[in-house]
Amino acid sequence: MSAPTDPICPWSPLAPLPRLTAELAGIGGRLRTQIEDFEVEELPAYLPSGQGDHTWLWIEKRDLSGPMLRRLLAELLRIDAGDIGMAGLKDRRALTRQWLSVPARAVDPERAERALAGAAPRLRVLLASRHANKLRTGHLKGNRFCIRVRGASVSAGGSIEAPSAHAALAAKIERLRAVGMPNFYGEQRMGHGGATLAAGWALGQGLQGRVRVVTADGGAHLLPLHDRTLRRLAASALQSELFNRVVAERMARGCLDRVLEGDHCRKVDTGGSFVTDDPAREQQRLDRGELEITGPMWGPKMPRPQGEAAALEAAVLTASGLDEASFRRIGALAEGTRRPLRVRPEDLAAEWDGDDVVVRFGLPAGSFATVLLHELLGPHASEGDAFAAAADDEAQSDAAGPALAALNEPGPNADSRHPDAAWTLAAPTGAQHELGAPCA
Repeated sequence: MSAPTDPICPWSPLAPLPRLTAELAGIGGRLRTQIEDFEVEELPAYLPSGQGDHTWLWIEKRDLSGPMLRRLLAELLRIDAGDIGMAGLKDRRALTRQWLSVPARAVDPERAERALAGAAPRLRVLLASRHANKLRTGHLKGNRFCIRVRGASVSAGGSIEAPSAHAALAAKIERLRAVGMPNFYGEQRMGHGGATLAAGWALGQGLQGRVRVVTADGGAHLLPLHDRTLRRLAASALQSELFNRVVAERMARGCLDRVLEGDHCRKVDTGGSFVTDDPAREQQRLDRGELEITGPMWGPKMPRPQGEAAALEAAVLTASGLDEASFRRIGALAEGTRRPLRVRPEDLAAEWDGDDVVVRFGLPAGSFATVLLHELLGPHASEGDAFAAAADDEAQSDAAGPALAALNEPGPNADSRHPDAAWTLAAPTGAQHELGAPCA
């Protein structure tokens, strides 16, 4: 009797992500050469009231991931890591400022700085106050970034000649201010080597327990699908990858910023959503910044578009070898929602400092700074090295990390390249012709 064959995840994360400014020369350069090159400051949804059973701490952390921060605080304050509240995870290889909460019984605001002095210099308490509630995930408006790109220069990738690196940067900034950027999830969401995405695919196939999955590049991953943390991350990765593919498909068809018949739109001022029955009318509102076109975060409760927009999203889902039943198998971990296709960076500005470029901007919660940097740097010989260090360490928790370690058993035909259209390789026969056609 032959041994069972390992399941094969037929697709890899879409990489490199397509650029909205691909025809403009990029500035190249290196990211995160030093910790201080990447600064992030959280924009809270609200501030502590000064009263309550929880101590809120405005902290500055340096070279600490979210899981590392939780463990450090739990040890110093002798509390359970689950008692610590955070609105969002922040990059490890960065200097970040954010709010977090701990039970006031563990430390009151007056003693917080002294109680956490042992964590210096990687952690400093900047402010402390009381509040009635624990800080919950998602309770933030967004993040402000200050990022230094070292060794910038004009790349050869743009089709339009730029007389200097200064002109190349100015052209990029002007375009991104005017049209925004694709609201892609960063590659880091998919895990190292696409392992978290492979786990999501396995969940969608109904696999359970501890399974060994081979990815499209020949890598093998041992996945404990019973692990709650891994399941949550895997479900999110699967939704995120499909969203990325819808964004990429609309870019290929030239309709990322064009309202289609049946598009599911969201009002910027109120957050109210609706399915459009008049694309021309809603296009005017989109152009005025009053609306956002949304894309799918698949799941049983996801609001559905109609007409042409629904057909486009369904074609991407089918080409990925999945269907709505895949998300029913995942269950409550992927209930479904919608996400804006584009995002406009706030107060985007860049200045030269010798051969370096300092970029400042704000993004709403859930949008990735590395996507904007991907647009600015552009095609460049050292881009792989530049973005390898820029990956967000929060794509997987420390608990899931060992489970996602590659077994380093590449197949005989392993290929580590990820062309822009790699995701179409999983399309069933007859499905590929539906992708990449211009929108009507």
